[in-house]
Amino acid sequence: MNEFSSGDPAEGFSSGDAAFEGFRLTREQPRVVLTWALFHLIVSFVSATALILLGGDFLLQAENAADMTPAEMAVFMREMAPAYLTLAPIGLFVVSVAAAAVYRIYLRPEEAAERGYLRFGADEIRLIGLTLIYYLLTIGGVLGLSLLAAIGAALASLAGQSAMALVGGGMLLFFGGLWLFVLVRLSLAPVLTFDQQRLVVFGSWSLTRGHFWPMLGAYLLALISIIVVSLLAMVIFAALAGIATLATGGSMSSVGEAFQPDFSSFSAYVSVQTVLYLMFNAVLTAIYYPVILAPQVMAYQAFRPAPQAQDGGVEPFA
Repeated sequence: MNEFSSGDPAEGFSSGDAAFEGFRLTREQPRVVLTWALFHLIVSFVSATALILLGGDFLLQAENAADMTPAEMAVFMREMAPAYLTLAPIGLFVVSVAAAAVYRIYLRPEEAAERGYLRFGADEIRLIGLTLIYYLLTIGGVLGLSLLAAIGAALASLAGQSAMALVGGGMLLFFGGLWLFVLVRLSLAPVLTFDQQRLVVFGSWSLTRGHFWPMLGAYLLALISIIVVSLLAMVIFAALAGIATLATGGSMSSVGEAFQPDFSSFSAYVSVQTVLYLMFNAVLTAIYYPVILAPQVMAYQAFRPAPQAQDGGVEPFA
C-alpha cells in the first residue's frame, strides 16, 4: 500500500472516500497535475492540427448536419472519415496513457514519477487492446439486444399498440439496467490488466461480486462532482474572459469563438481566446481522469485477494 491508498483494504470500501479520492490526489500532487495538463494541451494541438489538415472545411458544415439530406449526409461522413480515423487512434492513445498514469501513481509509484507517471509502453498497449475488445463486445451486445427487442416488439404488436408500447418501454428499462450492471461489474478490468501486466477481460466479474451498489455510488458521486466542478470552472472562465475582452475593446462574440473554434485553417483556429481555453480545458482534463479513475483503484485495492492468496485469486483471461 502506498501513500495514495485510502487505507487497509480489510477496512472495506467507502463510496464517499473513493468518489473524492481523485480530488485528494490532485490537491496533493500539483506538479503531477500540471504535467498531465501539459500533456493534454499538446494532444489538443495535435488533434486540432489533424482536423485542420484532414477535414477542417467540412467541420464548418457540422452545425447544419440536422438539415442535410441523406445524400448530403453521406458525402459529409465520407469526407470526414479520414479525420475520424485519425482522431480515433489519438483518442485511444490519450485514454490509455492517462489511465495508466493514474493506475501507476497508486500501484507502482516508483515508476516514471519524474515524468508525471506518463509513458507509453506495454501497459498502455494492453489497455488499448482491452478497450478494443470491449468495443467489439459492446457492438455484439447491442446487436443481440436489438434483435431481442425487435422480436419482443413484434410479438407484443399482436396484442395491440398499447401492449407493444408497454413491452417496448419495459425492455428498454431492463436493457438499460442490464447494461449498467455489466458495466459496473466489469469496470475493474483495466486496473486488473494494468496490475497483472496481461489482458484480464472478465476477471473483474468475480472480483466485484456483491459490491455493485457501493461501486455504483462511488462512480456516480465522482461523475456528478466533476461535472459540477467543470460547470463552475466554465462559468468562471467565461466571466473572466468576457471581462478581459470587454476591457480590451473586444466583443462578447469573440469569447464564444473560444468554445467553438474555426478549424478551416491554422490562422482562423489560432487566437488568444482559443489558446487560453485550450490551457483551461487541459487543466480540467488533467483533473477529470484521476477523479473518474481513482474510484476504480480504490475498489480494486479493497476487493482484491490478500497477497498470500493472490495465486489462487482472480483468474486472468489471456
